[in-house]
Amino acid sequence: MDENSNIDASIAAPTALTAKGLPGRTNHIEFGGNNEGSFEIWRRHGDTVDWYLHATTNDAAFADSDVKPGQYYEYKVRAVRGDSVSEFSGSAVVYGAE
Repeated sequence: MDENSNIDASIAAPTALTAKGLPGRTNHIEFGGNNEGSFEIWRRHGDTVDWYLHATTNDAAFADSDVKPGQYYEYKVRAVRGDSVSEFSGSAVVYGAE
């Protein structure tokens, strides 16, 4: 699914996205979910590169263990129901921890 496909205004977008770098080279993100389906976790490294679909989850939290210490990561999330998606949440920025 690409970034602009099948947006359905009736699907509530995730809210209150937060991200923090944890010891062990893991970024932890949490958000308010609508429990209507699954969620796509989109990520980019730095603010000048393109977004890409990084993972999907059924939970309103995600542990990203594919991070490098000191690297800038930005995340955004959207809900998925069938072939339709919500708008994206706001984004959250975190630097990978050691």
